[in-house]
Amino acid sequence: MLHKIIVSNRASASFFELLEKENINYIKSLNNEKFNINYNDHVDLSVLKVDEDIYIESSVFDYYSKYLSGFNLKKVDVSSFKNGEMVLNIAKNSKYFFHNEKFTTKEIFEKLKTNRKYIKINQGYSNCSMICFENRIITSDEGVYKTLRLENINVELVTTEGIILNGYKNGFIGGTCGFVSDDILLFYGDVTKYRDYDIIKRIADEENVKILYPKDETFVDLGGIISLWR
Repeated sequence: MLHKIIVSNRASASFFELLEKENINYIKSLNNEKFNINYNDHVDLSVLKVDEDIYIESSVFDYYSKYLSGFNLKKVDVSSFKNGEMVLNIAKNSKYFFHNEKFTTKEIFEKLKTNRKYIKINQGYSNCSMICFENRIITSDEGVYKTLRLENINVELVTTEGIILNGYKNGFIGGTCGFVSDDILLFYGDVTKYRDYDIIKRIADEENVKILYPKDETFVDLGGIISLWR
């Protein structure tokens, strides 16, 4: 059976207990030694799924390829980029993708453009900064919020306050969670403890998305969860 999601290896015991209870198959991330030690476990820096293709950073390619037979895997070496951490960190839904073309490869950019409209933003860590529902976007980045408003995209701004990211004052909302499927949004920590939980809950309800989270766990940014079935 195919694994369903890839998650940070630094997630809590209660998070993994929740996955077992919900029968969600998972792969634990491998730290990417090319990236900052504070967040090199974040899978959305090393893996990007675009439709039938999965792009994997070259340092961790062999590790993930053992678990991903049956997918169209593409190795990406980010060494030539000034900040390689941004190359695969692209936010998207079925209609749009949000990034800056100078931060990624031409192949990935053209692949995304095949089925989605490109929205240029200045934030290189776009997936970290956004939760992309099908019809609405939530972001903790004011620049992204302003850009999307100008594009007439339905977007809500939430605070970075209270999002824990190792080594930093605050984390980013996109790094706290990820879609398991079109109708399940999974968080690493207890999202009800977050100051703007009411905004997330309202939008999830409007989009008919169920929120899943381990109770009483710290609200933490461990990088966006990658779904293999979405």
